[in-house]
Amino acid sequence: RPGGVHLSASKMNNMEIPRAAPLLLLLLGLASPASALSASSPLVRARVAAATAPAVHASPLLRRLHPPVASAATLQQPDAAASTAAVAPEDEWIARVDLAAFGKECRELGSRLEKGQGEADVKHLKRMILWSNLCGAVGVATMWMKPNFISVMGLSLWTMSRWTMIAHHTCHGGYNKQDDGTGRFTSLGFALGSVQRRAMDWLDWMLPEAWNVEHNNLHHFRTGEPGDPDLVERNLVTMRDFPLPAKLKYVAVAAVAAMWKWFYYAPNTYKQLRMHEMRRNGEEIPSSVDKHDPFTIGKFLPGMASEAPALGYNFVDYMRKVAGPFMLIRFLLLPAPLLLVNPLFFRRAVVNLLLADVMSNLHSFVIIATNHCGDDLYAFQNSVTPKSPSFFMRQVITSVNFRTSNGIRKDGTARPVHGITADANDFMHGWLNYQIEHHLWPQLSMLSYQKAAPQLRAICEKHGVPYAQHSVFRRLKKTADVMVGAASMRQFAPEWEAEEDKFEWKA
Repeated sequence: RPGGVHLSASKMNNMEIPRAAPLLLLLLGLASPASALSASSPLVRARVAAATAPAVHASPLLRRLHPPVASAATLQQPDAAASTAAVAPEDEWIARVDLAAFGKECRELGSRLEKGQGEADVKHLKRMILWSNLCGAVGVATMWMKPNFISVMGLSLWTMSRWTMIAHHTCHGGYNKQDDGTGRFTSLGFALGSVQRRAMDWLDWMLPEAWNVEHNNLHHFRTGEPGDPDLVERNLVTMRDFPLPAKLKYVAVAAVAAMWKWFYYAPNTYKQLRMHEMRRNGEEIPSSVDKHDPFTIGKFLPGMASEAPALGYNFVDYMRKVAGPFMLIRFLLLPAPLLLVNPLFFRRAVVNLLLADVMSNLHSFVIIATNHCGDDLYAFQNSVTPKSPSFFMRQVITSVNFRTSNGIRKDGTARPVHGITADANDFMHGWLNYQIEHHLWPQLSMLSYQKAAPQLRAICEKHGVPYAQHSVFRRLKKTADVMVGAASMRQFAPEWEAEEDKFEWKA
């Protein structure tokens, strides 16, 4: 959409694109609003039209479409007359689920796990912090050397683990009840309030306050829905519809993976924070703002029809509050002492830090972008009551686990619950290999997820609810297929929903 001009997919198919230009055009297109190239995508158009933005922490947050009924929650039969298409074999399980019983067991398991948390969870957190800090220490101590794998991996793992493990679970309140009185490792204190606190607790491209709004609220309560800001299928509609050979699209996926945090995630989370602040202040979001359109760094370029001015900020504000502090501290202040020793050491350190950032982007993309994407996971067209039976079921069927060392052996027996081997496996996955359990009970600790996985899997098998668990690399392929348009998410038809669980988020 250069110069703010909309190009439909049909018109682009008739354009003559220079052979050297298509990949550049695609990357440029990713910086424009997703709606610019979505005219030929009725699925995405329907989802965006149906979406309304939730007023996070507003009062009231929700409005019931249907009052609760005394009878047990039941899913509508997918083969009912209301259905307009034949039910695929993969969807036949829906008619057989005792939704109320499934939800009850999930709720009870979560309650037991939360009540069982204590000193062991705190000790485990401290051990993971030690591992993270050791990675950072190795990277910092060797970054003066010529660019090398040890420095890059140490710095990359330090950044990744500080976000996906320590910040992630702390900001969700996983250790709130085990607070030592300082309030540091709680959802109300970690990395919040100042640049100093951010630098000490969790320094990354994203502003912690912005991430808390985008991730903890919007993503977790609306997973797989039009209002989910992390809905890959919608956010990548430009790439999916772009008239480009599939091989070049996969190359573009790799390019996006190497820069996604600063290119998309940091600016998009800040957009969500600004809208949240406007709602909290009683201001109305301008009609010109597409609440669900992904905001990339490229939207700050002239002619890209950025909604930032309508939300009260610009590129300078973004740099000052969000990306600037990270860039200054990580790439300049951290290696600055080496200038006193040898300017060459400083330059080498900056190169190692930059390479580590690319590695951290790649690593985090592989273990994050793949959590809720694939042709075997479901997407939804509306919302349901948080913590309802339908909500618990949705979190399972729109999420996926990676390899867990405490999972189930081929003979059906459970592996040991936790230990060094399990922790090492889970550390390298950023503890996101328990994504299903995390989405059912985001307020739990890392240790609790290790305990929960075999139990939740057994509950799902008992009730016939699909529980996806694959290698992270298999999930990467499935995610890339959706991103380039070679595959699509499974659709959970609205007529299959339990009427008593339906909800609508207030705009």
